[in-house]
Amino acid sequence: MNDVASALPFASTRLVLLSRSEILGKAVRQHLQSIPQCSVVLQGSCHAMTDAVDLVLLDAGSYALDECLEHLRSLHHQTVALINAAPERAWRLVEARPSIKGVFYPSTAPHNFTKGLKEVLAGGDWLPRSLMEKLVRRYRQLSQSHGALGQLSARELEIMQLAGKGLSNAAIAAELHLSTHTVKSHVHNALHKLGASNRAQGAAIVLGAGAPA
Repeated sequence: MNDVASALPFASTRLVLLSRSEILGKAVRQHLQSIPQCSVVLQGSCHAMTDAVDLVLLDAGSYALDECLEHLRSLHHQTVALINAAPERAWRLVEARPSIKGVFYPSTAPHNFTKGLKEVLAGGDWLPRSLMEKLVRRYRQLSQSHGALGQLSARELEIMQLAGKGLSNAAIAAELHLSTHTVKSHVHNALHKLGASNRAQGAAIVLGAGAPA
């Protein structure tokens, strides 16, 4: 793909579109024509990426989820926005890397794409409202979980961590030299404190909140 730039006398902005789609590359090039001195290069992988890049647009629709996550790990020092990202895929990736600056769904209108890109290049964030609401709910859940963890006794915490590793109540009882009835009682009390509706959810809260193992 040829670099895209206008003749306006502004500082040059360098973008990389990480994608396997030439069609998407042409569409992005067309949309970027309204941004002064903005150049974009299409790359199929991030191996040749240099530090002299202002923004990496990761085409989340071009790669499998595992590939996207691998790209994000490789781009940990770069500013990244997701493009062509289905809502569920976008959520998985933003959850894995909260520092993602922008998300553009396949249905994003051209003028909103350009507007959002300008916002990201200016140092801001551009996330769909539905994704923002999901992130806020997740943040509140984690905040509540951290608070609830402080109410668990050391034994309750230990048992819920073992439950999160897939151990049954009987297996936990054998591991800790307790009776199965005692383990069930601890699980019941822990679920009440965590506000969890079942054993699996309670274990997920404990492990997801980063409780020490």
